[in-house]
Amino acid sequence: MSLPCPVKCAGTAQSVIRRTLGASLIILAAVSLSGCEMALMDPKGPIGLQQKDLIILATLLMMIPVVPVIVMTIWFAYRYRASNDKATYDPNFEHSNRIEAVVWAVPTLIIIALGTVTWITTHQLDPHKKIEAAADRSHIAPIEVEVVAMDWKWLFIYPQYGIATVNEMAMPVGTPVHFKITSASVMNSFFIPQLGSQIYAMSGMETKLSLRADHAGAYDGISANYSGNGFAHMRFKAKAMTDAQFEAWIASAKTSAQSLDTVAYKTLNQKNVAPQPLYFAAVEPLMFSKVLNGCAEGGLCRDDAHNMAVMKKLAPNAEECEDPKLAAATGQSVKGAKPIGNVAFKDNATPAS
Repeated sequence: MSLPCPVKCAGTAQSVIRRTLGASLIILAAVSLSGCEMALMDPKGPIGLQQKDLIILATLLMMIPVVPVIVMTIWFAYRYRASNDKATYDPNFEHSNRIEAVVWAVPTLIIIALGTVTWITTHQLDPHKKIEAAADRSHIAPIEVEVVAMDWKWLFIYPQYGIATVNEMAMPVGTPVHFKITSASVMNSFFIPQLGSQIYAMSGMETKLSLRADHAGAYDGISANYSGNGFAHMRFKAKAMTDAQFEAWIASAKTSAQSLDTVAYKTLNQKNVAPQPLYFAAVEPLMFSKVLNGCAEGGLCRDDAHNMAVMKKLAPNAEECEDPKLAAATGQSVKGAKPIGNVAFKDNATPAS
């Protein structure tokens, strides 16, 4: 017996809609994920690995209520559809102790679990906590790198080697890298996803970070905080390599004809994008400190201004003197000077109590 046309057509239409919707969801998911590299899920260092485990654990804990709710939503819609005469119709339902216990107990337990995990991992993954070297490299000293976020580029200073680079850094595999990070402009965010620990870079402030790469490779580094027109191009490469390759990289940087002094820094600190990595064979002493204190392009540093104000308060009639180190180099006398920071004073009066 054939069905009437309206019933047959309705069934066919519903089938087509379901198939079309299913295919559309699959295509949408494929398109959405086609550009994803899943860097966070492919860690190359111990910090990144711990953060990956934390992401997975937190996601699974949050799925405990999510998955049952989605399943029950679909099941309830099907079970209590208008055409199902077998379902119990109870319009006067008001309360269930069992349901109340479940909807309150489960989220409470999940929050307790998440809070415990967060407390523990927050201390374990403290960015200021210095990471240890790999087991077979415990005799190797950490690499010190001073990082300056600019508009729109990254400056890396290697004080141990006296070089600097732009939009490229390198590290030996298995060796800890201790970063000191600041900004020459607006607030930025330093992030190497496969190594872990995104951290902010702020003008006049220093943040610290310790990372290690356990596998050789070139990893993408980005700014994770919008900072203007060139933000999308504010990227760098973090290269993890063997000791021999790292020494060769340092030697190559030292062959550059450029030096990072006040003039070069002022030129570099312009609002533009660096299309290619830059290398500086020499760096003016205390350059990072000068950037931190707002005097890398000349002028009085903030810490010196503070020290001068403190000394002026302690000794209002004091006479300002030259930097003791500078005076020694130039032969000027600073006998009786009291050094604080880069400034020294001679007392002509008794300091105020």
